Amino acid sequence: MPSIAALLSETQNLPNIPEVVRDLIQTLNEKEPDILLIAKQINKDPVISAKVLRVANSARFGSSRQIATVNEAVVRLGLEVVRNMVLACGLTGAMREIPGIDLRHYWGRVFDVAELARRLAVKLHRNGEEVFTCALLHDLGRLVMHAGLPANTIHRIVDLESSKGRAKAEMLVVGFNYAQVGAELARQWQFPAFICTAVEHHYSPLLAPEFHLDAAIINLALVLSTQSQISNEAPPEWPADLAQQAALPWLLCASVLQEMRDQGNGYASLLAA
Repeated sequence: MPSIAALLSETQNLPNIPEVVRDLIQTLNEKEPDILLIAKQINKDPVISAKVLRVANSARFGSSRQIATVNEAVVRLGLEVVRNMVLACGLTGAMREIPGIDLRHYWGRVFDVAELARRLAVKLHRNGEEVFTCALLHDLGRLVMHAGLPANTIHRIVDLESSKGRAKAEMLVVGFNYAQVGAELARQWQFPAFICTAVEHHYSPLLAPEFHLDAAIINLALVLSTQSQISNEAPPEWPADLAQQAALPWLLCASVLQEMRDQGNGYASLLAA
């Protein structure tokens, strides 16, 4: 039986993130990071810089005047927003091919969940960009498991997923789940503890040792992201108990979903060919 440690010890299974992204992760632990130094770090990577400017000038973030430089993006949009842009840019290019996963579809879904989570957090007067970071990482363990586990093991998990759910299917087959893998990877990358905790418990927040609001927000964003129709009535799969504890009633969440669909998600520009 494989273990999380064994899975993460094989570097070919892991996202290969650029040095600038690793540097930016470290700033999450700093109280007053140097904005100009960060802009200088980003400018060292021309591919990341170009992607950041593409996102910064998308309809979601853009204004009447185009943002021409990374320095300008950091000043106008703020460090937290640009840091998430860099993280998103680095992660989308970090793994080229994963057996059984369409990466374009995968990242499109992750960006939708992260943007919904950010908007829900703002409704609760929380730091939306921090919750966006948590949600951006929430499913990363799935990529690592698909990259590192034998094909027959993945097939067994997929066969059970429809009846058991992804996390429970993984627990039954290998003894751990994608959220635990993602949380451990986030720890190895030295993300702050609150991010690691949100990633680890997002799939079942009410079973966590302590209630973690960011994990609950990601869970609700996940359910919201699957809705093809938006109505005044909550769908059968809506976790009403969790929503009540998080103080995020269905009608508020539905309005956030409609708002995102009307305004678009700037990170979708990263998926353009």
